Amino acid sequence: MTDKNRIIRAVLLIVFFGAVLFGIGVIYKLSDRVDNIQTAEQSDPLWIGSQLQFEVLRLEKELSEVALGLKPPTNVALRFNIAWSRITILQEGKLSDLITSFGIDQTVLSDLEETFQTVEPDIAEFISQERTNDAGRQKAAEILAELEGYDIALRNLLVALAQAKNSTLSEFRTGLLSLSHVIAYLGTTLLILFGIFVSLLLLELRVAKKREREMRTLAEEATSAARMKMNFMSVVSHELRTPLTSLLGGLSLLKARVGDTMKDQTALKLLDVADRNGNRLLTLVNDILDAQALSEGKVSVRRETVDLNDVVTTAVENCQVYAGKLGVSFAVHTPQEPAITLTDSARVTQILNNLISNAAKFTSAGDVVEVRLTQISGRARIEVTDHGIGIPADLQPDIFTPFHQINPGTTGANKSSGLGLSITKQLVDLLGGKVGFTSVEGEGSVFWIELTLHLQSHLAESA
Repeated sequence: MTDKNRIIRAVLLIVFFGAVLFGIGVIYKLSDRVDNIQTAEQSDPLWIGSQLQFEVLRLEKELSEVALGLKPPTNVALRFNIAWSRITILQEGKLSDLITSFGIDQTVLSDLEETFQTVEPDIAEFISQERTNDAGRQKAAEILAELEGYDIALRNLLVALAQAKNSTLSEFRTGLLSLSHVIAYLGTTLLILFGIFVSLLLLELRVAKKREREMRTLAEEATSAARMKMNFMSVVSHELRTPLTSLLGGLSLLKARVGDTMKDQTALKLLDVADRNGNRLLTLVNDILDAQALSEGKVSVRRETVDLNDVVTTAVENCQVYAGKLGVSFAVHTPQEPAITLTDSARVTQILNNLISNAAKFTSAGDVVEVRLTQISGRARIEVTDHGIGIPADLQPDIFTPFHQINPGTTGANKSSGLGLSITKQLVDLLGGKVGFTSVEGEGSVFWIELTLHLQSHLAESA
């Protein structure tokens, strides 16, 4: 359902952006046409053309009066310059582009310009005379002959401009009406698409909130169940530890008294089995109690100055008997100088007991587990190396989670509760250290912890 909603949202977004781009194109086209109409309205080629025609008529009137000897040629140059400026305006800039877009014949403007260029020297010559004489009047008549016919041609140009302008305005109004309809439909479509998109988002948000509530409920139920499980196991463990300790004590006394005199080897073997399984059960009970205490934050540490050389030696000695039963031996490597740290020696010993016993558990009989203490850059690193079965790559990310077992189907010596490494990780974190491992399936594993060395150890190392 989620994938389907995503597809629908993607399609709606594509349609929405497509509509937006189409709207931008429509608005751009409308803006371009509005600019053209504004140019036509503001510059108005029809008005400037009519002014050109008016100035040409006034120029011809001035020349006629000069030719008849009624006026001196003083105003001819003024009218000539004004008329020429009107020609220039119509043939340059936006106004020229607008007239070209109308698609009308502009030959009269270029012809008129050429005529003006031709008669300009004649006008400059005869207006420089102080009085009107026969030669001046003759020159005025010649100029009038050059300008003959332009009145009608300009009138035709004005008619064509008027028709083109009216046609353009009509097309603009029609196009504007069509574009307004398109914009209205487009706006409605965008609103509908936006509404659908928002509705889908709200619907998915509601579904997400519902799922979040369900997940929160499940998490609370799981947490509650885990808490009840741990509480139950804690209560059971507390109730089991006292009688179990007494039972193991009694078995030890019984073995000590009859071990040398009893001839029944089967009974002695049963005593060993009972003692071994009793100790395993006691270890499991202690692990459960430690895990419960760690989860509730009830474990405290007592920091004191400790030489890790002594701690490593003690931890190896604690595991000698267990490893001996498995046919595994230890090789311990410690530095000559002290490795002083400020920590809880009992907790570090507990951590090393877990790591060393695990290494012995998964090492074949006759093999050696190496325990090495080194000092690197102000930190003490303790490595426990075995040559056992290794850890599969798919199980390595969860190796420190509670109740995680590498081989949950095994029995005998390799059977574990799955709490040891979880407790180790929590204790190392509590001590402010680091823990990690490297492992290759079928070749073995190296588990290590790091603790910060005390200043005294730094001084000894530098000395």
